[in-house]
Amino acid sequence: MMNELVTHDEQGRFIRESFQAGNNPSPLEIPIVDEDYRRYKLYLGNPCPWCHRVKAAIAVLNLEGEIPVTMLIDDAEKASKGGWILPKPSTDDRKANIAEELITGDLAGVYNYCYRDILQEGEKYKGRCTAPLLVDTKTGTIVTNESNEIMVLLNDYARRLPEHESIDLRPVGMEDELDAATKHWFDLLWNGSYRCGFATSQLAYDEAASDVLKGLTEMNELLASRPYLLGQDVSEVDLKSFAWVTRHDYAYSVIFKSPGGRIAQYPHISAWVKRLVNDHPKLLDSIDLEDACGSYYRQLFMLNFGRVVPYLPNVKEWVAGL
Repeated sequence: MMNELVTHDEQGRFIRESFQAGNNPSPLEIPIVDEDYRRYKLYLGNPCPWCHRVKAAIAVLNLEGEIPVTMLIDDAEKASKGGWILPKPSTDDRKANIAEELITGDLAGVYNYCYRDILQEGEKYKGRCTAPLLVDTKTGTIVTNESNEIMVLLNDYARRLPEHESIDLRPVGMEDELDAATKHWFDLLWNGSYRCGFATSQLAYDEAASDVLKGLTEMNELLASRPYLLGQDVSEVDLKSFAWVTRHDYAYSVIFKSPGGRIAQYPHISAWVKRLVNDHPKLLDSIDLEDACGSYYRQLFMLNFGRVVPYLPNVKEWVAGL
């Protein structure tokens, strides 16, 4: 059953497939206030860690009023494809003269609309309909659905705003270091937990579990000597890791069998989490932890046949327990 839902190699190792739309997108244009549409729209899903990192960037960069966000609902039964459906359109969406396909239905419909000039009449988009997704509502096209690219675009956008604050998640001159750190923690932790959960052989699981344990130890030791993962200031890598660490205790460690115990067992990671939310309180509003972790139990039926959801704390309770 697992092989029908996710991709594996011959040894049972989970292979994360890439379904990227967009390629080195141009910087986002800062809109003119008097325009009667809102140029860009982000589609994010609360359970998804790749969406969470984007929402965390919006919170830290204070972009809530700049880039409209549609929070998707994970409902595989109602979605025609991909598992995400759109909420009821907001009043602002109705006033903004946005194409109906971008504000009603499901995320698959958004993809179909954005590829309307490529698809034959009656043809549907065949790729995976993934979030996060950044759309240009003026042209009705996809800017990108790659979370790393979206975070770069948002940080650049924030830099160019007249009221720009001093926070810079991707400082000029640090790009190579940031990208290397992103790959490092992705391999060990962010994707490591998924490799544990979707492994179909003992060999594949043992390899992934070893990486997660190594990553937790490395991260804890690194944070013993610095406040943030790349030094004195918060960066995009901290927000990406925050999206992983918030799901570890109540989703990854249970349903994915991701090893290492509770985050509270790692004093320097725990202190880093508390520092993050103390320095940037809006991060606490970037995730509904009960819904996010609960989604793993509800949707990954092949790992939880009864779809029973255990007790789950809210994010403030989780942080307080670290």
